[in-house]
Amino acid sequence: MRKILKRKRRRKLRARRIAAACLSAALLLTGFAAVPAQAARFSDIQGHWAQKKIERAVELGLFSGVSETRFAPDRKLTRAMFVCVLAKCSGYHPDEYRMSRFSDVEETAWYAPAVAWAAEQGVSAGTSADTFSPDLEITREQVAVMLLHYAGLQNRILPRVRAGQLFSDSDLCADYALDAVYTLYRSGIVSGVPDGGFHPKGLMTRAECAAVLCNYVDTVGRAYAADERAALISHRGYSAAAPENTMPAFALAAQKGFAFVETDVQFTADGVPVLLHDRTIDRTSDGSGRVDALTYRELLQYDFGAWKSPQYAGTRIAALEDLFALCAEKGLHAMVELKYPMTEEQVRQLADLADAYEMRGRVTWISFFVQNLRTMEQVNPEAELFLAVDRLNRSSLRAAGELKNGSNTVGVTAPYTELTPAKRAACLRGGLALGVWTVSDRQECIRQINTCAQFLTTDGITAQEVYAGQ
Repeated sequence: MRKILKRKRRRKLRARRIAAACLSAALLLTGFAAVPAQAARFSDIQGHWAQKKIERAVELGLFSGVSETRFAPDRKLTRAMFVCVLAKCSGYHPDEYRMSRFSDVEETAWYAPAVAWAAEQGVSAGTSADTFSPDLEITREQVAVMLLHYAGLQNRILPRVRAGQLFSDSDLCADYALDAVYTLYRSGIVSGVPDGGFHPKGLMTRAECAAVLCNYVDTVGRAYAADERAALISHRGYSAAAPENTMPAFALAAQKGFAFVETDVQFTADGVPVLLHDRTIDRTSDGSGRVDALTYRELLQYDFGAWKSPQYAGTRIAALEDLFALCAEKGLHAMVELKYPMTEEQVRQLADLADAYEMRGRVTWISFFVQNLRTMEQVNPEAELFLAVDRLNRSSLRAAGELKNGSNTVGVTAPYTELTPAKRAACLRGGLALGVWTVSDRQECIRQINTCAQFLTTDGITAQEVYAGQ
């Protein structure tokens, strides 16, 4: 019996050591420095709503008490205190950050290195061009913005575990912060308060900060399920390797793990919807001429693959019907851009084709021409519609908003370089979904995923590559 008890004790000890090693590794991966665990017991947190979070935050080395017996859970944090917490968690070296560009941060101040770190690393830009307001108590919305920037600095992609929502007091949230609050709520890192609001201008307490940071560690320290990942869309099929808008490109996208494929559709002279981006076939085939001046049979004579690579020589132009057949077979979602102004008959033909392949619920219709989308909304009131824009402004937001009928999903899609926090906030406030294009760099993908964007259109980068190490 004693031998059995000794073996059990050894197994328990081994399990504790393994758990400690796993915790240390997780902290390093999430950008938080591991420190020896402390079994701190503070007299002022007993029965507090955040007691367990506070104890864990102390054990993780994210926080210390204000004394050996007190934590001061309801004490407000200043902006300087919060960046010091983040800087410490990042494992930064204070000696490398001595000079601050802010006029209200003395070089000898205890928080000066952390403030300099936050500014240099893009965690906080300050309260103006030359002030940081270190002694100002930090608000909940400011914490959200800084923590989101910190996640980006650590190359951490936040999961999508909740349906994103606006809080009842979102009108009180600053435009620069609304997207961050939305994104952190969607990830499960922050929550609202019992009255249904977020209290964006409310001051963050030490207890709330401990809870948020523990939630962050727990969130980014685990693997994400497939349905917690952002929707990445293969632009014109996997056009990085195969000729764009051809069946080999879409088949390759499916092989690469894409669940969403994007294409462009326009009509031939004899009314067949085919997949091509340009008005003419000159760039992507060995022929020439406008698509709408050539019949489908005439287009089939040309090679649409050799321009990309000899291995694709002989590839023929794809019809929308070909893509829908592949999507139906592979379970893909099609993002179909209506390239040029279309008649009601043409739009109806596209909708009927989607129905024929049982794709009605797996097609998103996109167009730069709002009239195309208005017609599609009339033909199929439940269709998902996205207005494509080069510049997002009040006019385009209003035009997209007018497509909403209470039964459909409506959004805008724009170049990622065009989008600012204020413009994303305008989409959120207008109840419009957001898509961004076209992203090919992993670092930029991470930045864009950590926004309210519903989907990202990419060239040559897969979800496996983007989420590597997450």
